Amino acid sequence: MTTTVPPRTSAATAPGPTRLRQAGRAVNQYAGVLVVLAALVVIIGATQPQFISSGNLIIILETNAVLLVVAVGLTFVLLVGGIDLSLGGTMAMSAIGMWGLLQSGLPAWAAIILVVLGGFAVGALVNGLLIGWVGLSFLVVTIGTASLYRGIANLGAGGQSQSLYENTFLTGLGQNQVFGVPIIVVIAAVVFLLGVFLLRYTGYGRMVYAVGGNSEAARLAGMPVVTIRVSVYAISGGLAALAAVMDAARLTSASPMAGTGIELTAGAAVLLGGTSFMGGRGTLLGTLLGVLFLGVLQNGLTLAGISPFWTGVVSGIVLIAAIFVDRFRTGRAMPR
Repeated sequence: MTTTVPPRTSAATAPGPTRLRQAGRAVNQYAGVLVVLAALVVIIGATQPQFISSGNLIIILETNAVLLVVAVGLTFVLLVGGIDLSLGGTMAMSAIGMWGLLQSGLPAWAAIILVVLGGFAVGALVNGLLIGWVGLSFLVVTIGTASLYRGIANLGAGGQSQSLYENTFLTGLGQNQVFGVPIIVVIAAVVFLLGVFLLRYTGYGRMVYAVGGNSEAARLAGMPVVTIRVSVYAISGGLAALAAVMDAARLTSASPMAGTGIELTAGAAVLLGGTSFMGGRGTLLGTLLGVLFLGVLQNGLTLAGISPFWTGVVSGIVLIAAIFVDRFRTGRAMPR
């Protein structure tokens, strides 16, 4: 008598019910932010007719392109259970550094490359090594480097904003469009897609999730935990530097106050999008939804003639609420 062994099934070849459960989990992951975002769009669209227009959509994307790039970098850091509060300081130092390179006669394209590479290097060699290799607290280190970087920016610029209007390459980068889409929005989209590819389709991305989920288990499995921790701070620093270039090009000026408070706004977007403060869980799609929520909110307040300072109030409330939601969703105690 012979027995027939049923074929094995995997997630990719699983029957309909399994796929439906996976789809259900994916929808549930973004259900909260999707519902709130949809409700916000409906309310603003009903009260502000000019909100629903292609021109206003472009404005929302353009004004939040810098935030998206910063939030992508911060997502990598949060996925390993860290935080980077030096993003605004990195942006300020990078913007003034680019201005200094331009003043020395360097072509704009070369200055941009050097600034972005410098952001990756500073993120790795300062935050990354002190946190990932030495083992210092990420809160203490990044608060310290935030003050350090902004101080360097103020010293370099004498505390004053520096005009970049005469540089045609940068003004073109900040004002020109490709098929009706601002160049900085295209750059942000490319950064987002590269981040998705890195996290979802590479071994490096799987190691980022593993280190954030259980660093000791990842170490025992032979993963380079220290290298992964250093690398996410490098990514965060490099993308903050790129965001500084985009911001300076859009505003045609380099300011030592660039990026003030952006780390908190980006944190609110990332956490609102479902990335866990404890690490190991989250996606860049969720981060994108979080950025869109804050962008739509800010745009709606502007169209309604409400003070833009309310955006900061709402962002703070959203950040606190997102952390509480994450606490109850994971059932783990928050670090003290």
